[in-house]
Amino acid sequence: MTSGPDGEAPRYEVRRVGRDGAPAAVAIVREAAAHFAERGADIWTPDELREADFLAAADAQELVLGYTDARPAATMLLQAADPLYWPNAAPGSALYVHKVAVRRSFAGGGWLDRLIGYAAGEAREHGCRYLRLDTLEGPTLRSLYERLGFTALREPPLVVRGRPLIRMERRL
Repeated sequence: MTSGPDGEAPRYEVRRVGRDGAPAAVAIVREAAAHFAERGADIWTPDELREADFLAAADAQELVLGYTDARPAATMLLQAADPLYWPNAAPGSALYVHKVAVRRSFAGGGWLDRLIGYAAGEAREHGCRYLRLDTLEGPTLRSLYERLGFTALREPPLVVRGRPLIRMERRL
């Protein structure tokens, strides 16, 4: 990780952002999608990465950006409900993490930990018992989230848009 201004340690910030943050978030997620696609993992399809959807998420106060020295470095969506992947979840029981991505130049710098830490803090503030997500089935992404305290549900993978997904949750 590079140092901050004048050789100081980098300054990190994670916060919800408005519409002005949507272009940076879309760019980060598209960059991450391209990176994984080059390695054979189609995490998101192009129609899942439309700027209009990120603008709508910003309007709903669901868009989160992480900054290193005021430069957008990472992003996620943090939602109060997820009727597609968690249709039977009790309202208010969890916050749902989607579209977690880190700009390649900041990869390996602890951004996944910071984003999930922020999401867990928000969930606790809202009285939620869980932080939940869905991810591609397979050891790579699963192990990243397991390292952060998530457990895969004991159920067959969901198949959405031809991709097998697992649901994971972290008890708070």
